Amino acid sequence: MYIFKQFGSFENSGRTRKDVFSGFFCSLIVFCLLAAPVIVWSAGEENENGANELRAELNAQIEQLSKEIEKYRESIKPIQGQSKSLEGEIGLLDKQIKTFELEIKRIQLIIGSLESDISAAELGVQGLEQQAEDEKVILGALIREMYKYDETSFLEIMLVKDKLSDFFSELESLENLQVEIQKSLEKINVLKGQLTTIIDDLEENKNEMIALRAVQETQKYSIEKKKKERKDLLSETKGQEYLYQRLVKNKQADINTIKSQLYILQGMGGSLKFENALNIAEFASAVTGVRPALLLALLSKESGWGANVGTGTWRTDMKANQHSAYLAICEKLQLNPDLMPVSKRAWYGWGGAMGPAQFLPKTWLGYESRISSITGHNPPSPWDIEDAFVAAALYLANAGASSQAYNAEWKAAMIYLAGGNWQKSYLRFYGDNIMDLAAILQEQINLIKQK
Repeated sequence: MYIFKQFGSFENSGRTRKDVFSGFFCSLIVFCLLAAPVIVWSAGEENENGANELRAELNAQIEQLSKEIEKYRESIKPIQGQSKSLEGEIGLLDKQIKTFELEIKRIQLIIGSLESDISAAELGVQGLEQQAEDEKVILGALIREMYKYDETSFLEIMLVKDKLSDFFSELESLENLQVEIQKSLEKINVLKGQLTTIIDDLEENKNEMIALRAVQETQKYSIEKKKKERKDLLSETKGQEYLYQRLVKNKQADINTIKSQLYILQGMGGSLKFENALNIAEFASAVTGVRPALLLALLSKESGWGANVGTGTWRTDMKANQHSAYLAICEKLQLNPDLMPVSKRAWYGWGGAMGPAQFLPKTWLGYESRISSITGHNPPSPWDIEDAFVAAALYLANAGASSQAYNAEWKAAMIYLAGGNWQKSYLRFYGDNIMDLAAILQEQINLIKQK
């Protein structure tokens, strides 16, 4: 109330109404500058503390589940390498089912953590937007005050002042206004930068949550599939070991069926048998050291060995920063870029991957000369099955798969999928699936090689 009393008695102080109003106005601005961040900070700190506590609790549960999942994974490896038995096969299926169930629980916890982060981020966005709006109000008021000075010449200011010291005080106030305007502009720019960062992180978290929900559905499907395998196995063998061994022998005798499996290369004209695919994989393996079964497993997952190379177009589904590389590849190959298939843009990000190995254009150009030196194709084509196999093998070798150790192959498969994000826990199913399929394909390869 003191400020308003002082404002009401300006006639007795020898000061003009404008002097008093300017002083009141500056006091108000200073109060806003000092108080607003404190209020926002206090509310933000309280929200952040709550979010941090929830995140820490969820992370502890996630860590515990991760340890359990790892134990199951480690127990599965030796079973896969043992000679076939009904007990071992049932035990393997049980462990795989349990692993998937734990994965679903872990993913649900990660989703909970992301939801907490998203809520905190949305509150943060609201707080920053409010700060930015408040700062704009203050800036507007400062500019209007500055405008008043601009309308008055220094001579007019000097004439209305009783003392020269008052004139210099007015000049100092003018300089202070300019400083405050500059500070306000800088603060708005900082707030804009903070908003951009937090909105980008928010979008990434939302996309990740969508991906996690899709992975959950995949895991649920895998559980049902493994349960059916278990049920069918017990039904076929009636729980008897000798019937199981007879079943194994029947499968081993069906080598010709394995050899004659056809995999259509969509849009490339012709078809590829398992035996032919194996020959190409062995050719790539001889140069890179990558195990043929791993290469076949990965390309089967990526494109069905070329059967599903995408139904997208570069104009719609490919990220703009890949366009020039894509057009350069098509120009070298004398192909119409509008007619070549690429992967469609998915809910979790951009498409635009090319051919059986699903390489992005920029990545392909990085491997182009090495592929050419191996296959003799100049230029190599991402849509050519042999070039694609070699490209995938080179990439896997660079990621460490040439050692042919289980963990190294698993990691290489994860890097092939996610690059620098390969360690994200909810993506582990991809590496597991690749290694499971590689084990099955290795059995088929061993059967072929025995005959």
